[in-house]
Amino acid sequence: MKRYKLISAAVAALCVVSATACVGGGGARTEAPADTGTTTAAQTEATTTTPPATLKEEDKEAIAEIDTGFEKLENPTVKLLANFDLNPAAGKPKGVALEMFETQCGGKIETTLCSWDDRYDKLSTLVLAGDAPDMFSAEDLDIVPGNIIAGKFQSMDPYIDYDSDLWTPMKHVNDMFSINGKHFLGVTSTDAGVVVIYNKNTITENGLPDPAQLLEEGNWNWDTFYDMMIQFCDRSAEKFGIDGWEFENAFAVTSGTPYIDLIDGQLVSNLESQMIMNVQEYMLKLKKNDLPVPKGEYAWTVHPEKIASGKTLFYPQGAYVLYEPQNVAAFGEMEDIMFVPMPKCPQTEDYYLPSVIKGFAIPTGASNPEGTAAYLNCVMACRDNEKAIEIEQNQIFDDYGWTQEMYDMLLKTRELTEAHPVFEYYKAINDNVYDCILNPSKESYNQGTPWSDTVGSIKFMVQKELDAANEKLKNV
Repeated sequence: MKRYKLISAAVAALCVVSATACVGGGGARTEAPADTGTTTAAQTEATTTTPPATLKEEDKEAIAEIDTGFEKLENPTVKLLANFDLNPAAGKPKGVALEMFETQCGGKIETTLCSWDDRYDKLSTLVLAGDAPDMFSAEDLDIVPGNIIAGKFQSMDPYIDYDSDLWTPMKHVNDMFSINGKHFLGVTSTDAGVVVIYNKNTITENGLPDPAQLLEEGNWNWDTFYDMMIQFCDRSAEKFGIDGWEFENAFAVTSGTPYIDLIDGQLVSNLESQMIMNVQEYMLKLKKNDLPVPKGEYAWTVHPEKIASGKTLFYPQGAYVLYEPQNVAAFGEMEDIMFVPMPKCPQTEDYYLPSVIKGFAIPTGASNPEGTAAYLNCVMACRDNEKAIEIEQNQIFDDYGWTQEMYDMLLKTRELTEAHPVFEYYKAINDNVYDCILNPSKESYNQGTPWSDTVGSIKFMVQKELDAANEKLKNV
């Protein structure tokens, strides 16, 4: 299977975001991405690290006072295979859940680092050698359903009580990924996969309404998004409305309808649904009115620095880029940068956002699945704890330089995402489905191709692949 990473295209385009800075490690919902020190996407050899991290003594004491009732693990070592490390580098903030896991469960995380591209190959190698890892990141949304069909991961139901009070806040999301009543992911929180980044100076200088204010008023939607770009754009001045690699797929799910959905453990095609038609007609309208940055005229590169210079109005991207100073510089001074969630579809009652998850899966052959469950229980115990949230909030301010306004918007975006998460499954079935939908679904926006032409050329192949996958899912 082609292993698609939600943020990989943007990473390559920005040329400043390391793969390790893009992936969070779980914890309270306010937790910043886990820092990985020297880890890079090029590392492919197994490496175990346990670097020292920063956590204030008063914070350690506060975490120790959280009454969980968790027992000490018989096997304390949990083996993680990932392109990031839950153990932060020296001087970087330590996750609250990790501190709890170490002190209350007696556990420790040993990480085998590999490149993102090699992680499934490395998983197969370790399993064949009888050294299967216990934890594998589920954050790229490429485990369900294809890698479940392939037998690479085991049910987590023997180890996690999804009906317990501890897991109640996330049961509805974990149930979305279940197959035949079995849960294969331990999802601890959701987040918006893409937010709309902008520079407040550009908004003011062009006499435009502030998107954050529009959101507060309930008016941040497809229509106001479009109107702002129409007012701003001027090809003769090389001023465009939107840039980046992330918009097309992120915008599609604001309709509440993914191209491919998983309903009751079966894959369903929405390629010809009215909501997808509306999405594609809107993106075609953007193209016809010359609102997107014409990537073809820029050698198919993106230019986030034009946000800072006032030449581009919006840059949809994962909020993770705002945790790294070198990324922030592309958008301007920190006090001038702001973001909002993707605009709401006016035709839906609820707010739907492109959703990603934090969580892990247990590979087949894992020797310590109980340890993985214990770590995930710690994440859930910290998730809504006021003291844990306060610690993580202070880390975002102190270590990443965020403003209160940005932090409040992060919480608002996560609140909206968690209420009605939408997940896209075409990237996690097989190569054929991926290739049929990924680029063709962007043709109206990038090339001005009507969706009616595109869908007619792909729908039968996609349905054939879904039918075959659904037959296999019946036996999972």
